[in-house]
Amino acid sequence: MLDTIVLGIFVFILSLGIVGAFVSRRSRDRCLKDFQGFKTTVLQKGGKRIWGRLVVETSGIEFCYAGNYWDQDHQDHIETSYVMYKDDFGTIYILLRYHDELSKEERQKRLRAIEKAYRPALHRRMVRHVKNTFNSLRDSMVEAGNVLIQIRAESQALRTVATQQRVAATSIAGTSYDPLLERHIGTMVVVEVTSADGTVDEYIGIFKEYSTQFLEVMDVHVHEGESSRMCDLIVPRAHSVVRHSAEPVASPLPNPEAPVPAG
Repeated sequence: MLDTIVLGIFVFILSLGIVGAFVSRRSRDRCLKDFQGFKTTVLQKGGKRIWGRLVVETSGIEFCYAGNYWDQDHQDHIETSYVMYKDDFGTIYILLRYHDELSKEERQKRLRAIEKAYRPALHRRMVRHVKNTFNSLRDSMVEAGNVLIQIRAESQALRTVATQQRVAATSIAGTSYDPLLERHIGTMVVVEVTSADGTVDEYIGIFKEYSTQFLEVMDVHVHEGESSRMCDLIVPRAHSVVRHSAEPVASPLPNPEAPVPAG
């Protein structure tokens, strides 16, 4: 009887794995796809800056230049785009979408996204909650089934197949559910970004979305020298973290360092 149950669970996980593999081949990172078609600047860890219209695919991203670019080291050819595969994402320090570089139509599109993202309505929160609940339930079922299969598996090959199907099945969601991050979706937050030399920069804005690899924050003031520009940004989770809530509270607590009024 137990072997029949285990076999049924294995078939279920195998089916999820097949669906997950199909979905993962067609799904794009949900932070990156918000910048699809917008002029986007990437600042790499080595300091190199690249910009162009962003094209997002399942295998990576491409920055399409506004015109022909003559390579500075090899003057015998032009370049019209820059391609980054997923394996190159480790070189990304930050992605920026500057507001002053957007067209009127693009600004309107961005504003609509802001209206949906900042303090979302009840029905939007409910839809997101249902999706997260389903994903968590699915992951729990897959994990439980995998444990049973590992216990009953009589060969290393079967154990390996079970593990591979569990990994493939969990890819359906396209994100790692994080209850702490979910608490701050649609609110003002402080994001800490650590550079290669250990310097920590803070960015304050509306926390719109997260994925397994990135955090997306909107309406951020970025200081560049003595000036400041408004932008939306995407940062890799490998060196970034949502550190603080920046939402004002109804009854602010007294500042312990504030001077006590005389009298």
